[in-house]
Amino acid sequence: MTETNPLLADGLPRFSDILPEHALPAIKQRLEEYRQLIRSIEQDGFTSDYASVVEAETLADNALAAAWSTISHLNGVNNTPEWREAYGQCLSLLTRFSTERGQNRALFEAYRALESRPDFPSCSNALRASVEHELRDFRLAGVDLPAAERERFAAIQLRLSELGNQFGNQVLDATEAYTEHFTAPEQLNGLPEAELELLAGLARQAGVEGWQANLSYPAYRAISTYADDRALRERFYKAYVTRASDAGPLAGQNDNSPLVREMLNLRDEQARLLGFANYAELRLSTRMADSADQVESFLCDLAERARPLALEQWTELNDFAAGLGAQTPLESWDVPYYSEKLREQRLGISQAMLKPWFEAGRVFNGLFEVAESLFGLRFIADEQVQTWHEDVRYFRVCNEQDENLAGLFLDIYARARKSGGAWMDVCRSRLAIAGRQQQPVAYLTCNFAPAATDRPSLLTHDDVVTLFHEFGHCLHHLLTRVDLPGVGGISGVEWDAVELPSQLLEGWAWEEAALERYARHVDSGEALPGKLLEGLRADRQFHGALALLRQIEFALTDLRLHHQPDADPLAVMRLVHEQVAVSPMPEFNRYLMSFTHLFDGGYAAGYYSYLWAERLARDAFELFQTRGLFDRSAGQHLAREILEVGASRPMASSWQAFRGREPALEPLLAAYGVAA
Repeated sequence: MTETNPLLADGLPRFSDILPEHALPAIKQRLEEYRQLIRSIEQDGFTSDYASVVEAETLADNALAAAWSTISHLNGVNNTPEWREAYGQCLSLLTRFSTERGQNRALFEAYRALESRPDFPSCSNALRASVEHELRDFRLAGVDLPAAERERFAAIQLRLSELGNQFGNQVLDATEAYTEHFTAPEQLNGLPEAELELLAGLARQAGVEGWQANLSYPAYRAISTYADDRALRERFYKAYVTRASDAGPLAGQNDNSPLVREMLNLRDEQARLLGFANYAELRLSTRMADSADQVESFLCDLAERARPLALEQWTELNDFAAGLGAQTPLESWDVPYYSEKLREQRLGISQAMLKPWFEAGRVFNGLFEVAESLFGLRFIADEQVQTWHEDVRYFRVCNEQDENLAGLFLDIYARARKSGGAWMDVCRSRLAIAGRQQQPVAYLTCNFAPAATDRPSLLTHDDVVTLFHEFGHCLHHLLTRVDLPGVGGISGVEWDAVELPSQLLEGWAWEEAALERYARHVDSGEALPGKLLEGLRADRQFHGALALLRQIEFALTDLRLHHQPDADPLAVMRLVHEQVAVSPMPEFNRYLMSFTHLFDGGYAAGYYSYLWAERLARDAFELFQTRGLFDRSAGQHLAREILEVGASRPMASSWQAFRGREPALEPLLAAYGVAA
């Protein structure tokens, strides 16, 4: 198997050749190669130099990452039972190895010896950062613990990995388990044509006539936002917020409740083993924010500023709905429906109304134009590169001299067995050491509604914002000039700062100078009319305080869960809601049980990062509003001080180099329409 295993081949993944049975042998081989290297470093001990430690480990890690990133990606975009099993087997091996390496005392001492060398201060920023990050991570892996505690730490790490994978699988299964089939169009009164076509497509995939909806976000959004049938909206809301829980129409199926409790307890135990008061403090030890108290203060201050306006907005929505004959106060399943109607009445727009101006292909051209104007990048489709699905496209990323710099895979349409949401991930990292050259390649994955049978895919404006967001992450990875993958691109960047480029790029989904380049009617090519453009720009602050409170609620719930691991998670969730929100939450709500950010992602005790980084992003965008949205010098400044340097220096230093001062809060508040 290993001699012909496509996961071990150099270059881009040969997706058409890769099968689930290739995964485990490939990971086993790469791990054995890595272990052999570690044994050689152990033998050299304190005589090791940078090449025999940092460069050698970097090459071994890069080879392992090339196989694993492909396996992980295929599990996310084609989550079949076979890929799920292969992924789980590999994840277990990798978790064991990661902890084993992190607790290797001889390897730790080899890095300490490097840091102690007289020439270390004169090394490149990237090399110094790499060594310093490694030493920090050894300590956070328990290298200094007594043997019995190291063993317990390793067992916890393995169990958490298993639980996180199980959590995500059960959310995906629960999302697809609930379906409703519709045979008459009047059952779906209120849904626009595009949403009806989406549900018709789901029915065709299932081999039935009519329309069908599951709990994938495009389908759920269609029902919750547009369905006139209140009972239908209520059923879908209940099913959605009780996914993978002990409540709702599928109560007890794929129930994540015991997993959440176990994960919170294990995280707390792990933090205490390392000498931290709780898991939140452990996580914040590697962030821009100084402490959990600082984060709590930041969030509570935002909530206090936003709440008066949010109360006004909630009252206004209820008054509006009552005028249409709705029962008030509104229930949760009424809010998206009446919010959309109020938006349409007040602003003269709706997501459905805007869709014809956001044809997917034209939006991508506009996206690439932004990158070309700001950074001199060109994106050239390459049909010769293998992909994992016929909808996926690959682009070579070139400079203005047509020199290849990087690559980008785009997979933007929802389909069966594909994980929900949107994300960017690393396919290949930039590497330039020991005679080895490798260009960065990124995956950009979304779950937009696919093309209808008779017209191209049309995006909502929310989709456009999501696309620019994920593209910002991609640019952070693709533009790096750091030659060591561990501190290049997004790797190693503080978690509460890594969203800066993504949230910054969202600005080009709202401004007229950008929209006029790609917001064209799918049939006529007409530019977005002034009235719709005015409504769209006003929409950015529509019920902004309510939206801000919702993000604060998620962030505070996350933070307090990891402060109070013994508390009932649902009780914590409800208490934060009572303290922060202005709208009611039904007793049956169990959104925590499908909150993959916290339990199958990197945002545990870190969901606040979105708002923390958004403060940076809103401030940064003011530079482009001042100089010009497509000002090349501003783009080059952003690239030079933020995107290209990755984690080769702390983000606080990069921010100072970019803006020359501390980040301001006022631009963030203004974005949500909240007074400073």
